[in-house]
Amino acid sequence: MEGLKDKVFIVTGGGSGIGAATVQRLLAEGARVTAAGTNAEKLAWTREQASETADRLLTVQFDLRDEDSIASLVAQTTDRFGRLDGVANVAAAVGADLMARDQGVDTMDPDVWAEMMRINVTGAGLMIRESLPALVASGGGSIVNVSSLAAWQRESALAAYASSKIALHALTRHTAHAWGQKNIRCNAVAPGVVLTENVRTGTPPEVREALLEKTALPRLGKPEDLASMLAFLLSAESGWITGQILSVDGGLTMRE
Repeated sequence: MEGLKDKVFIVTGGGSGIGAATVQRLLAEGARVTAAGTNAEKLAWTREQASETADRLLTVQFDLRDEDSIASLVAQTTDRFGRLDGVANVAAAVGADLMARDQGVDTMDPDVWAEMMRINVTGAGLMIRESLPALVASGGGSIVNVSSLAAWQRESALAAYASSKIALHALTRHTAHAWGQKNIRCNAVAPGVVLTENVRTGTPPEVREALLEKTALPRLGKPEDLASMLAFLLSAESGWITGQILSVDGGLTMRE
């Protein structure tokens, strides 16, 4: 894709799933990438997958709940590569225990809601805040936030998760409007059911089958499907797209 070669990107959640696939796609396009995550072993796996492109990959352990950790991530990236051209905010609060405790509003647990918002909204916002000076110094750039179809779906559970993702849409539009004149774009991608390792192991086959029946295309998603859209939105080929929430879900939702 145009405008990715030799550019510098941060991908949070870069140790697995959509984040790891995005790291590999950007490296394949000739970019220099920082893969950031909480798990050192998963980041090591991402480095192994990078193979001969590993010289263009930096891996950094960090915590979206920690302002200093986020600031250090951006600083390590600019120290290593000399600039920053884009950020993919893929990391999110999707731990099995937290998701299991996220039920309906009638049984809402304030601690669950605080954790969801702290990571999925405040953490993403801090990533944007800390990245903006470096993006402006590079003459502009692109930020892509990863949302979820849960932001639109009617569900009996996951109330906090869904609320955090719709809040992420507002953050996306704010950033696009407030920083557009500095040549900074901000969009979000809303995945459908993506067969990451967590989904494969944590979702019963009958649930996946039921979701497949509601999907227009004859398969569920792969991490690479999202990586393609993220790479496009980070590239110069999407240079006149900003403030948008784009569904990538195989037709599970169809909306304007």
